[in-house]
Amino acid sequence: MQDTIAAVSTPNAAGAIGIIKISGPEAISVAGRVFTPSGSHLLSEAKGYSVHYGQIADLDEAICLVFRAPHSYTGEDVVEIQCHGGLYLTQQVLRLVLKAGASPAGPGEFTKRAFLNGKMDLSEAESVMGLIAAQGEQAANAAYHALEGSLSREIKSVSDTLVAASAHMAAWADYPDEDVEELDYGVLLKQFQSCKNKLQALCQKYDAGQAISSGVDTVIVGRPNVGKSTLMNLLLGKDRSIVTDIAGTTRDVIEETAVIGNVILHLSDTAGLHTSDDPVESIGIEMAEKRLRHADLILAVFDGNQALDGEDQRILDFCKDKPSIGIINKADLGNVVSEDKISPFVTKCITISANDPSSYDTLEHTLESILGTTDFDPSAAMLANERQLICVRKSLDCLNEAINAITGGMTMDAINVCVDAALEPLLELTGEKVSDTVIDKVFSTFCVGK
Repeated sequence: MQDTIAAVSTPNAAGAIGIIKISGPEAISVAGRVFTPSGSHLLSEAKGYSVHYGQIADLDEAICLVFRAPHSYTGEDVVEIQCHGGLYLTQQVLRLVLKAGASPAGPGEFTKRAFLNGKMDLSEAESVMGLIAAQGEQAANAAYHALEGSLSREIKSVSDTLVAASAHMAAWADYPDEDVEELDYGVLLKQFQSCKNKLQALCQKYDAGQAISSGVDTVIVGRPNVGKSTLMNLLLGKDRSIVTDIAGTTRDVIEETAVIGNVILHLSDTAGLHTSDDPVESIGIEMAEKRLRHADLILAVFDGNQALDGEDQRILDFCKDKPSIGIINKADLGNVVSEDKISPFVTKCITISANDPSSYDTLEHTLESILGTTDFDPSAAMLANERQLICVRKSLDCLNEAINAITGGMTMDAINVCVDAALEPLLELTGEKVSDTVIDKVFSTFCVGK
């Protein structure tokens, strides 16, 4: 990391301010070739945590913020140039900075340097993108607490226990003539079970956390004219899907994202499922079935004024093995369909009128109940992504082997092998022991400039 990098750190759109960030050993001297402070002082003489007003060549007035290593985001010398936020201006300033000796930053390279310089661990670094991508209050709160170390502390609590146990077992086995305290298998079993419970709790909260932070791929499905598009508009709080009394109005998949209470739903309003001779409508139906097979959550809509038919039953069969809500719609017109006909096939069943705004609350409570977000605590430790989940599951598998080794009366060496194996994925999760390939993959998902 001997080179000095630079990138635009504000969105690729016009705004009041544009920020060009520079980090590395030559950050201040590079910025000094581009930015001239007002007055007689030089930027090279600037103290850390200082702000300077001046000019960028003949382009613009600007403000320059100086952070000296190691007291900066990356742990290196960092300069932020703040100019007016026109797209042309920010790009021209970046070109001047690159011409002055900086190299273009890669995706997530500033945060990667912060990790490599010990400013944060890998799980905290991943929470930075969680903050940027947050689409709701709870998602932002959860990412912030992860950045503050909520997950790191929980993982460290487990890994410290395993390290201490491993060291004790190794000393007892390798130095039998030394005065090493005798191992108590019962104490070890209790410690490992406590670690297992903590890791299991993290896994159990994963889906709820994803529903809040990343969202749930949700398909609205039903026969034509049962009120799917009206339901879509209710969830969005606006008219997005066309609503008419004509069956088959929706022929394509309409996609939108909605925040319902604590939950983010990536909604797909699909064509009504039925047999059709219309080639265009048939394509829409085929697309709807494909989305249905891959959905994380199904909102199956039924017309409460019409008896269930074969198409309805086909939809219910899709719902059997997935989280799903059976929605008996048009309750304001009277029902001939009872919930007990739907309930055996779905996770929850409700009766509403999608054109009645008060139905929104019923949907919100049902969604939070199904997805486990009702009592979500954003300050608690939470796994942010599949990488972290896989690490915890690997550790759990090895912990179970250690527990089985104890209860099966195996030797201390065998138990210790299992404990060391349980430690490896936890150290990978936090980045204490992780390959360059994993590090590169984590930061490749970041935006340039962060």
